Amino acid sequence: MISLSRRVVLTCSFLLLISSLFAEDVKLREDAVRLLERANQVSLPGTVPNYEQIVTFRVHYLDGSSKEGSYSRVAAGADGYREEEIFGDYHAISVRSGDRMSSTQGWAEPPEFRELREQLPVHLGRFDHEDVIRSIEDTTLQGRAAKCVHFDTHFGATVQHNQLCMDAERGVLLHWQVGEETIENADYFAVGDLWEPAHMVRSLRGAPRMEVDQKITVSEGPADPNLFTPPTAHWNKLFQCRTWRRAIGISTPQPPPGSRGTSTVDVIVTGMIRETGKTEALKIQSSSRPDLDAEAIATVSQWTFQPMLCNDKLSTQGADFVVHFQGR
Repeated sequence: MISLSRRVVLTCSFLLLISSLFAEDVKLREDAVRLLERANQVSLPGTVPNYEQIVTFRVHYLDGSSKEGSYSRVAAGADGYREEEIFGDYHAISVRSGDRMSSTQGWAEPPEFRELREQLPVHLGRFDHEDVIRSIEDTTLQGRAAKCVHFDTHFGATVQHNQLCMDAERGVLLHWQVGEETIENADYFAVGDLWEPAHMVRSLRGAPRMEVDQKITVSEGPADPNLFTPPTAHWNKLFQCRTWRRAIGISTPQPPPGSRGTSTVDVIVTGMIRETGKTEALKIQSSSRPDLDAEAIATVSQWTFQPMLCNDKLSTQGADFVVHFQGR
């Protein structure tokens, strides 16, 4: 039997051990944050108002097949923009002019375009309270001097080991490895005072998921007015949410667990949360288990939400829904 005093000593020792596992050097974190903030500074869009962006991409699927697509955007500062999306049989054009919008897109847009937009013009991030910086190492990537930040992300008792590598001279993000996702950015080129990658490869669980090539050129002089011709027969009025509250889950039950241990498979479903609080237009966004896709969509179709509020009115919101299959 362990005495009370002995329990107290053991408990304190355990707490000190846990504290040491989660502790990090303040100066080390400061340097890591500075490196990542610089990567955002030198690549984050916003300082180039007039430009043309041309993107080609290829999506790889688990069955070994792939599909190619393209995306283009011509931006004219506050005057508006024109976007065009092509992916297989899907073809959509969207134009914004001032406070008006005209689009053939609707809710039929393939979920692959949402994946693509997360990579354009480059995927960036920030450290938060769940990230513990472990080290910063000097190395060489793509023939250039680089600094790699090694950090852990804590989710309760689970620890994720991650790495971000930045170009030592330019500050751009060369390598992103967070959880099961890896992104390699290469062939950076100058756009005004920014640096953007010409080639990106995103992998999931070690398998290629998306390859992206992009070109961005700064536009000089006024934009061609024909760019802002509405692709549909009418314009829709744009409005801003002066007050906004995202949709809040009311009933979001997960599938029953299986009998194959405690490991979890996540399937991401994309769709809408309507003014009624019900989900609609559901599609698979990301999945490593096609045999679970139908059940994931059926599960999300039963979820209910307190709808989004925009200017104090119930509104539709696009959303991604994560379905957890434990022991399946």
